[in-house]
Amino acid sequence: MNHPKTPRQSMNLKQTVFVLAVGLLVCASGAAAQEKLGDFVTEGGFDWMIGEWTAATDQGDKIDLVWKWELDKHMLSVHLKWPNYEYRGMIYYIPAEEKILQIGVDSKGGNGKGLWEANGSKAVNKYEHTDADGQIHKMGMIHSQAGNDTMKMEIYEISDTGQLGESPVLTTEYKRQKKQTPKEAGQEAGKTPGAAGKEKP
Repeated sequence: MNHPKTPRQSMNLKQTVFVLAVGLLVCASGAAAQEKLGDFVTEGGFDWMIGEWTAATDQGDKIDLVWKWELDKHMLSVHLKWPNYEYRGMIYYIPAEEKILQIGVDSKGGNGKGLWEANGSKAVNKYEHTDADGQIHKMGMIHSQAGNDTMKMEIYEISDTGQLGESPVLTTEYKRQKKQTPKEAGQEAGKTPGAAGKEKP
């Protein structure tokens, strides 16, 4: 048998709803005021890094690297690829820890995590990779702008104390991949300019 609610019970229910509503408003306003990854990238002057890059190994194999904004610039997706290897990861900001982290996995069964920091005009990623056999490799990757469309990446060994080696063990130069116009794309596909759908003789 249902008993009618007393005025006290009704008041308690109203108070609970009010407190929950206030709490939601506070959380919403706090989230809106939080800085996101995109803010740090812009403030640090690292917007130039976003986009598509390509390089070549000493053996002539092509390396493709893409940094792409996701989730209203709260996250950067990372895609690294060369023959017989592929890596995907994401970079994001943790407000409570005031850290910019990267996590990812690769096509060989490995995974890793890294911490991004700014060192002047250079972006540093101290990364720890664990391969499929459980072996851990630590490296520091320093990214710097070597020209309008050129990025230099230096890879250093990291000591047990977290210090970078004195000199890089590998240096790679990446070139920015410019987006093709529809006209350029048509020409590469063997089409004459202004004659869509017709192949070159």
